[in-house]
Amino acid sequence: MKYIDLHTHSTASDGSFSPSKVAMLAKSADMKAIALTDHDTMAGVEECFKTGLQLDLPVIAGVEMSCVYNSKEIHILGYLLPDNFPAKNLHIKDEVFADLEFFARERADRNAEIIDRFKKDGIIISMDDLIGNNPHTQITRAHFADALIKMGIVADTSEAFLKYLEYGGKYIPVKKITTKRCMEFLTKHHFFISLAHPFQYKFSDSQLESLLSHLINSGLNGIEVYHSTHSDDDKKKLNLLAKKYNLFPTGGSDFHGAHKPGLNIGTGYGDLKVPYTILEDILAQNKY
Repeated sequence: MKYIDLHTHSTASDGSFSPSKVAMLAKSADMKAIALTDHDTMAGVEECFKTGLQLDLPVIAGVEMSCVYNSKEIHILGYLLPDNFPAKNLHIKDEVFADLEFFARERADRNAEIIDRFKKDGIIISMDDLIGNNPHTQITRAHFADALIKMGIVADTSEAFLKYLEYGGKYIPVKKITTKRCMEFLTKHHFFISLAHPFQYKFSDSQLESLLSHLINSGLNGIEVYHSTHSDDDKKKLNLLAKKYNLFPTGGSDFHGAHKPGLNIGTGYGDLKVPYTILEDILAQNKY
């Protein structure tokens, strides 16, 4: 069997390894293809792709977009699938990067508000604290968690999220990017679009199906069936939903390196297996 990982993160957002290192780790894990899917950015894709070429590892240009549905944050994966696979050249139009700047500005404005909220309670976090030695990274809650740990306010990432970084909580405002805005960007540039980790949003069955219907009407192509947090029962339920709504199953580890301890590229917490055949099916259908 051949396996893939279509959900990985690098230092371009909140992963702890460079895009090149992500490719190296994937090759070491015997992956047959990966996608780099940093949050609201594709800044690391070219580096990862070039390293993949050197290693004979196909790298798909991806992104994980954050948006709001019914006051809850959801994540949507987008993949720029090549005309020929495996691709020997990376072609991402300048307009894609230009349009991503809108989402980067929204994220920057929200991060500034988070900093202000902490400051009002006497917790002073600067942009330098968040950026560290990586000035081009997209700042996420994981960066705030790291800062809180270094300041000695919390012991670890779990405590940081539990006490300070709850979405919609005292310090973390609800995002302004709607699913409509996100899907408009992804469909405009012909991404293959998949809903990331559907059970993380804690929707009821009917709520999840309403979300799927809503996204399908806007161009959704797939649903992430395979994920490090999904049990066998979860995968069965999601495969049934994929069949019901004529969606392609996708999958990946959601690798973040040190920011998700014990979660490895390709294998998740040890038993993740995303079959290469799901990528073959997507490419064969030419649905994107």
